[in-house]
Amino acid sequence: MPELPEVETIKRGLENSLKNQTVLSVKCHRDTLRQVIPRRIESDLTHAKMINFARRGKYILIGLNNQQTILFHLGMSGKIIISPEIINSTIQKHEHMTLITQEGQRLSYIDPRRFGVIDLYPSAQIHPLLRRMGPEPLGDNAYQQTLIIHLQKYLANKKQPIKLTLLDQHIISGLGNIYVCEALFLAGISPLRESKTLKHSEIIKIVKRIQEILTQAIEAGGSSIRDYVHSDGKKGYFQMQWKVYGKEHDLCINCLTKGKKIGIKRITQGGRSSFYCDNCQK
Repeated sequence: MPELPEVETIKRGLENSLKNQTVLSVKCHRDTLRQVIPRRIESDLTHAKMINFARRGKYILIGLNNQQTILFHLGMSGKIIISPEIINSTIQKHEHMTLITQEGQRLSYIDPRRFGVIDLYPSAQIHPLLRRMGPEPLGDNAYQQTLIIHLQKYLANKKQPIKLTLLDQHIISGLGNIYVCEALFLAGISPLRESKTLKHSEIIKIVKRIQEILTQAIEAGGSSIRDYVHSDGKKGYFQMQWKVYGKEHDLCINCLTKGKKIGIKRITQGGRSSFYCDNCQK
């Protein structure tokens, strides 16, 4: 599933390609996503101008000049591809929606596994899927302190392992398996640690490492594994900088610097794989 850096990268690509462009036509080819694509999307988007682009957690939001907002969630395998519109162009396999602009751009939403979401709602309202989301993990130094206080409050009485707590979108939005594994490794915190046992200094370290890893991943265009590509079809390359994710049995780079040969372990938490070093993550 695309995580915050991948969604942010796609959002920026859409903004660069489509901002202030006017929708010429919209066609829903298949409406069988996680929830049915509303049919009115075809008529309500036509002739509307796309004026602002935002990301909330793992959702992409495109604000229109008719006071409505398009919401996208990419699910497990969704892609949004921007390309020049060609007359009588072929619909791609698994293409659920096609949007054409008057300026000659084509937006294709492609989703083989169909866990994504496309919806339309009044811009003055908060979409139901966004109402209970936690705060964003990125921000300036002042916001970092606010996030530390927020996280400390939520961890105080939680017996749940810290890895699963950080994946809870109601606590912090946008985090996913890859970047939580990487951030906990950099912070030296085991994914198995009970959330309530973390000291204030450790929470500070986790927040700083989360922000660091997300910023680096965005700069690298995200991590391309399986389906993820940018809106122009290119791949991200942050997967080349992973320290633990997907590296079961590889030697821990931290331990190697101390002359120890300790392999990265993989365990299952909440139905997902966690990768960590049980020697340097406590």
